[in-house]
Amino acid sequence: MADNTKTAKMWQEAAAETKECLPLEVLERMMENPSTDAKAAMHLAGCAHCQTELTMLKSFEQSTPSASEGAAVAWIAAQLERQQNAPVAQQKIARVPFWRTMFRVPYLAGAAALVAVLILGVSLYNRDSDGPGKLNSGIGSGQFRSGAIHLVSPVSDMPQVPTEFRWDAVPGASSYSVEIKDVAGVTLASAKSSQNVLPVTPEMKANMISGKPLKWKVTALDAAGKEIANSSLEQFKVK
Repeated sequence: MADNTKTAKMWQEAAAETKECLPLEVLERMMENPSTDAKAAMHLAGCAHCQTELTMLKSFEQSTPSASEGAAVAWIAAQLERQQNAPVAQQKIARVPFWRTMFRVPYLAGAAALVAVLILGVSLYNRDSDGPGKLNSGIGSGQFRSGAIHLVSPVSDMPQVPTEFRWDAVPGASSYSVEIKDVAGVTLASAKSSQNVLPVTPEMKANMISGKPLKWKVTALDAAGKEIANSSLEQFKVK
């Protein structure tokens, strides 16, 4: 039993492929004309692996396919030839005009949001951002405008307690209401004037402490006492 195992192992080692074994194309040439390569013929004479490979190659080349195998081979060959001769189909990418993509749902949603933001921004600008000293055309026609009254004095840091509050006149205004507030927005004192100037009242003066920041605001009223315009809050401080 041990001798049989040793013999089988020796046969496997003899038939195993080595790095000197001949490649398939050399074996094909040897099968057609053994005398073309003397070195290959010498290796083949002593190599069991190459001899086995050559025998299998000859068997494959000389075998005759059955009817079913022949039909399958013919079909495969026809398919390969058809694919090789057929022109490469060029995929045509449909180009959609830019204006049409704008009407797709994602684009419409983005465009609608952008338009909404623009409309909101314009409305806020027209309502609150007329800027100091720029009276809106709606004043005097019954339309209330915020931030339309330009405050002249006091502003910023004052070297001493101011004696009056002064602002630009508003067309159509019969009277004005003046308020002073602390930085938290709490009203500390208020008074009214029929002109675009108001002398500082004792109550107002009592709140003008050195180093204390204050804010003031003017509201314009028509003959019926209806508010038609106001100013933004202006901050000042007595040094």
